[in-house]
This record gives sequence, structure tokens and C-alpha cells, in this order.
Amino acid sequence: MSDPTMSDLRELIRKIEENPPKTLTEMKKIQLILSNAVVLEGKCEAEYFAGVDQAFIGDTVISACVVLDSELKPVRKIVHAEKTEVPYIPTYLMFREGRSAINAVRKALKGINKKDVCLIVDGSGIAHPRKCGLATYIGLAVNVQSVGVTKSKLYGYYSREPDLLESVELVDEIGGVIGYVLKTCKKCKPIFISPGHRISPEGALEAVIQSLKGYKLPEPIRLAHNLATTVRKSGNLTLNSFNSLE
Repeated sequence: MSDPTMSDLRELIRKIEENPPKTLTEMKKIQLILSNAVVLEGKCEAEYFAGVDQAFIGDTVISACVVLDSELKPVRKIVHAEKTEVPYIPTYLMFREGRSAINAVRKALKGINKKDVCLIVDGSGIAHPRKCGLATYIGLAVNVQSVGVTKSKLYGYYSREPDLLESVELVDEIGGVIGYVLKTCKKCKPIFISPGHRISPEGALEAVIQSLKGYKLPEPIRLAHNLATTVRKSGNLTLNSFNSLE
């Protein structure tokens, strides 16, 4: 399968956003095409970290994106909510959650040079059966450096549980490194890290380490999760974006 050109990629993502695929065969084909466009090089040199996470009220996706400065202080918070027609299907979450998350990220990064941003996503990067998880899709769609973090393993193999603040390689079926398993706090289970786009596996690990602030999860997605959860519990949302800068 040949690598898509930038114009092909933009057109494919536009079509996905306007008319999500309806069958697993279509979804799988799209993921395989997108995976060939991923760049797995680069390190984290971010001036800003951003985090995005989702919550749901019925079939409404609530996407929260929080932007933090290099000292991990929030500088912008955005929530975007919209309906989704795609049901929950494991390993195909990008089609259910992706459009809303992309809209939230685009609004949150407005006016910020995306070359200065590392986006951390609550979702897989290339640690995915088709090397195209939610973090990869968002990174490609927004053209921003992205890292995927999950609380449980979706795909891959690792040799042992890491010790505190130790990382262990996460590999695919042929032994290629696709991410890392990292134990971030003494009494918590490890998290699973993989590059999404425009960063190497080692760079993704470093990005997460840089964005930790004493909790299990990196600060960008911890704050995004809290914001999405707060909005969901309040029920105070409209089906468009609003700014919740503090």
C-alpha cells in the first residue's frame, strides 16, 4: 500500500469528518492508509503541552482540550460537544470520538504555532493492531506532534512489569518498539505510551515524563479528563464550542 500524499491525506480526513465510514471493512482500510502517513521521528521540544479527552452523554461526545505552558500551568481550556452516529467498536474509536476531539484541539490551538506543541491524547497511538489509534488520527488531522497514553494495553507485548518510574519497551509481533510501559506512581498500575505522529517512541516516552506532575496520568490529559467529566456531570453543554478559560 503506497504512502498517501498530503493532498490525499487532507481529502481523506475531510471525507471521514463529513461522512464517517459505515462498515468495519471501510474503517480498517482507512486506518491502514493513514498508518502509512505517520512520521515516527522527532523528540519533544514543546513550548506547550496540550491534552484531549472525551466523555459522553448518550450519543453526544464531550471533548475537552487543555493547553499548558512549559511549566505545566493551564493557559487555555476548550470544550466541544457534538453528536456521533458511530457506535462503540474496540480499536475503531477514532471514528466515534475523532471528529469531536479534532474540533476541540483545533480551537484550543488557534493562534499557537503547532510546531511548538506536543499533544497528549487519552487513547492509543501506534500501539494499535493497525498502527492507527486515536492519537495517531488526531495528530495526522491537525498536523501536530501527538502521543497516545492509555491506562490498559490495547496492543503489544512487554517482558515484565516496570518498577517505579521505570519504563519497559512495548513491542509488536515482530519485536519492533512501538512504545513503552511506564509506572508513574508507587500504588498505581503502569500506563501505556506510544507515538501518535511526528515523534519517535523514545520521544513519546520523554514527552510523558516531562508532563508528569505527581499523578498517574500526564497533567495535560488529567486536566482534560477532569474538565470533560465536570461538564458531563453538570449537563451544562450546548452542541458547539465554548471557552472555559480560568
